[in-house]
Amino acid sequence: MSMAAETDLTEAARELALERMGVDLFGVAPVHRLAEAPEGRRPTDYLPNAKSVVVCAAKIPDTTIDVAGRYDEPGKTLGPYMWYGYVTLNWDLSSAANRVARFLEAKGFKALPFPPTGVLYKYGTVGDFSHRHAAVAAGLGQFGFSGLLLTPEFGPRQRLVSIITDAPLTASPMYDAAALCQPNACGYACIKVCPTKAMTGKTSVNIGDETFEYAKLKGVKCKWLYAERGYRRTKVPMPENPTDDDWRSVQATTKQHPFDAGLNQHAFVPHCGACIFHCTSPRFEDSTSASIKRQGAN
Repeated sequence: MSMAAETDLTEAARELALERMGVDLFGVAPVHRLAEAPEGRRPTDYLPNAKSVVVCAAKIPDTTIDVAGRYDEPGKTLGPYMWYGYVTLNWDLSSAANRVARFLEAKGFKALPFPPTGVLYKYGTVGDFSHRHAAVAAGLGQFGFSGLLLTPEFGPRQRLVSIITDAPLTASPMYDAAALCQPNACGYACIKVCPTKAMTGKTSVNIGDETFEYAKLKGVKCKWLYAERGYRRTKVPMPENPTDDDWRSVQATTKQHPFDAGLNQHAFVPHCGACIFHCTSPRFEDSTSASIKRQGAN
């Protein structure tokens, strides 16, 4: 395929995602930027001839985050955030990924979309493929110290979906502008507000030619349903050094609170989000025009 044809195909996929499916950000990562991903979770582990990863993002509405909090806090509730900042965004992204994948298949290429979140994970509680690492590789932004994706348009306030494909798409440039995480300015807000102190130490990852460093996350602590300081209700205290077996025991023995059942959450999914809610990462005042301008430059 000629360079012009690659550009045309990429722009057609971008237009489909942004203009017709309504996602807010679109980027393309060449698979070599993710060559050092964990074995078994690289693009080529699923699609041996993969050339590109398409990443789409949808913005979380700001006010759903403004009112997010514990049920006993005046003026706070989780319903809007969980539904419009999580559930419906995941459905929107799923629809967009499906349309982009079908578009690429109609052009004669293979395309493998991964669900935005939490569907039959091959690795238990760890996603089969990391959308946030793919997003950094696709130039959408940088890692915050929390390990969340930060974008210049929305800070940490977006959901992600990825499509692995053997289509030779035009790669987006890596993000190369002002730092989006400023821990000296915010005082490591994400660490301070974490209800279970799940982030300790540091870890690093190589994406393309860049090395990124962020907090090391103890996953089982991140998802623990901690009554006194979290956003869910359970009376099971967290052990000092919890294990996945401890977590499975909680799932098997703890009953839902009626308010949680009212959100149609039929499993014990953690509803915290404190690191998202309290992150002060800078965002453009006019995020829509900034997004369009940056996407047009890719």
